[in-house]
Order: sequence, then structure tokens, then C-alpha cells
Amino acid sequence: MSLKDRKIVVTGGSRGLGLGLVEALVGQGAEVTVVARGAEALEAVGARLGVATIAADVTDEDAAYRI
Repeated sequence: MSLKDRKIVVTGGSRGLGLGLVEALVGQGAEVTVVARGAEALEAVGARLGVATIAADVTDEDAAYRI
């Protein structure tokens, strides 16, 4: 299945299952934006996979508007 030209936002994507999902989506050609609280891990994921990143806590209502 190709996800080329699809835009996908993954929350909690800087480690664990979320990171695995991001890797799979990128592998299928998706344009992924990763949202996570940990800025350091998030930056590493962005650099390694070439994805957009947003450091935010999705439980914070103001952060939801930035996403």
C-alpha cells in the first residue's frame, strides 16, 4: 500500500509504538508530522527520518491549536 502524498500526524511518535508507526508510514511514502512532549527525542526523530516535528503536550488545550 502506498501512502505517497498523504499527510499524517502522529502523536507520541518520538519513541516506542508511535515511533514504529512513524517509521512504517515514512517507509510507505507518507508526509508525517510527529507531535511529542520530549523535544530532545523529537529532534532526533526529525533529523533521522526527515519528518516535521512539533513539541507539544496534546492534553494542553492551547497546544492543540498549535498543532
